[in-house]
Amino acid sequence: MKTKAKVTNRGRLRQEIVEMKRDQHALGLVSDVELEQTTLRMLGRDALPKVVPLSPAEIVKVRERAGVSQSVLAGFLNVGVQTVSQWERGMRRPTGTALKLLHVVKAKGIEALR
Repeated sequence: MKTKAKVTNRGRLRQEIVEMKRDQHALGLVSDVELEQTTLRMLGRDALPKVVPLSPAEIVKVRERAGVSQSVLAGFLNVGVQTVSQWERGMRRPTGTALKLLHVVKAKGIEALR
């Protein structure tokens, strides 16, 4: 139980520090850059959302649900048509920005990328 209490207290402390920095930013005491750096530093990398890998079948489903060809999807994601084809066949896996954008299309449709 002590470990869980420590994690909870640490999380609360981080939230309070972030809130304090936001207040300082609102008063002009902290720059935009300092606020962003402090926020990420205080929250830690674990606070960032995790992007779950998509299977080849899920990628095909995302594209088909969006009603676009591999070529059009590749254009929206700024990757080659061959890359999309390889993702759909399981020869390669999307990572980074491309994977995140696929999740955006999955959740909100292709229009979210316009």
